Amino acid sequence: MTKTITKFVEKLGWKISNYSWDGNAHLFYVEEPEDLEIKFEELRLAFKKVSDLGTENVFPMLKRAGDDLILVLIPQPSFDYVRSKMNLYLLFATIFSTTWAGALWWASYSDASVLDQSSVWLRVLITPDVLLMGFLTYSLPLMAILGAHEMGHYYYARKHNLDASLPFFLPMPPMLFILGTMGAFISIREPIPNRKALLDVGASGPIAGLFVAIPVTLLGFWLTEQNAVPTPLDSGASMYLGSSLFWEFMYIQFSTFLTPSGDYLSHPVVLAGWAGFFVTALNLMPAGQLDGGHIARAVLGPKSNGISLAVMVLLVFMAFYGIPGFFPPYMGWAVYAVLIFFLGTSHPPPSEEISKLGKSRIGVGILTGLILVLTFIPSPLVFGESQFSMDITEDETNFIPVLGESNSTSLVILNNGKFDGWDNITLNLDKVENYTLTLEVEYVNVSESNKQFNSSSVDFSKYVYWDESGENLTLNLTSKSYVNLTLTITPIEEPTVGEISFDLRITSRTERVYTRTFVLVTEA
Repeated sequence: MTKTITKFVEKLGWKISNYSWDGNAHLFYVEEPEDLEIKFEELRLAFKKVSDLGTENVFPMLKRAGDDLILVLIPQPSFDYVRSKMNLYLLFATIFSTTWAGALWWASYSDASVLDQSSVWLRVLITPDVLLMGFLTYSLPLMAILGAHEMGHYYYARKHNLDASLPFFLPMPPMLFILGTMGAFISIREPIPNRKALLDVGASGPIAGLFVAIPVTLLGFWLTEQNAVPTPLDSGASMYLGSSLFWEFMYIQFSTFLTPSGDYLSHPVVLAGWAGFFVTALNLMPAGQLDGGHIARAVLGPKSNGISLAVMVLLVFMAFYGIPGFFPPYMGWAVYAVLIFFLGTSHPPPSEEISKLGKSRIGVGILTGLILVLTFIPSPLVFGESQFSMDITEDETNFIPVLGESNSTSLVILNNGKFDGWDNITLNLDKVENYTLTLEVEYVNVSESNKQFNSSSVDFSKYVYWDESGENLTLNLTSKSYVNLTLTITPIEEPTVGEISFDLRITSRTERVYTRTFVLVTEA
């Protein structure tokens, strides 16, 4: 076996001065050829084609040890990769999971009726129109971005004569991850031959994905303006998507061509573009086996391992502290740091790391670093509290009614939200048979003037008024203002033995409903 390999190497023009076997690999001490990069690539491709060297694949590597140049030939067992349809199955599964996520985005965007039903996570799957729009407005553009990213890797892997698989997409139910996918990857089943191949394969994916993400995002901006779905005044505690420098730049440039006419909800196509930029930045981090790790190793060599550790430390810091004074913490970075750790923080060297990378590829490496800075989102998900809130207190909620007598309780409604403007609050009482229910406003305390107004005050009608039916009471309260009311309950017939409940509903202008339930208990 050894003699066969030796003759094979010498036949390809390599001059061998010494040989040894370290128990794992053949070590040939060779003279450095004039065109080292070309000669090594010829050797690598020749080993891929031969079939008479035994049952093992042989992968060559070049190392320097002082003044010696060592050609390392690593025998590895032959693997008969099963020709399965796993790529196709995962593709269909990811289309399904992203369509599912897109249906939820579309239902929220279009305020579809399915939102009012229970188990909305599942009901969108049996709502054909919502499901179709989820595919068209989210899954399709997102899969185009991810597909372009992975095919960029695949094209350059094949261009460098590497044994690479088609993309494996990773589906994820949207209740576990809102994007509906964890991305995709290709499998390269042999060592990367040199620094040029390492950089080309690493940089091609993010750049290709970015070329698709840009027009998708611009289309999303245009659709946002064309559909013009107003943002709700307040939807309670909300989740907001963070933005990057490049995202802000694109929106500003877009606005110069089509001036936004209002503050509208982002179209789901925008979310697909946002996901594309987010994935680009994630992959370009110079750590471990990420695309950025490939690029860093190609440009910086072994020094990239130190940068990889620094990235992990920075991610953990941002998970707990964010960027103090600028961006809040995001715990997802800690999860990502753990993932990088288990995938490996040190990037293995290419088979031949001696030849130079070249100025043009160094330029590409610098460009990808710039793309990382411009597309990185320090706080991808920001959770904000509602600007509107109501605090309601009452003296009693349970009563024992007696014919000819009235029960009453005092209520205080405080607008403890942070919104500075007026909040129109509507009060509505259930009707109860054989009972008279009345609400009376004792006074309103206005926070900005710290004055109280009752029914005898000239300005009382600014804060309290009934609608034409006389059934709905409206209160205008600014932040920190409150109102004192009295609820009176009077039976007009002998109360029936048993328990009767009724609700007082308090609706803010954000359409959030607060409910207080009162109970009338009559014993035998």
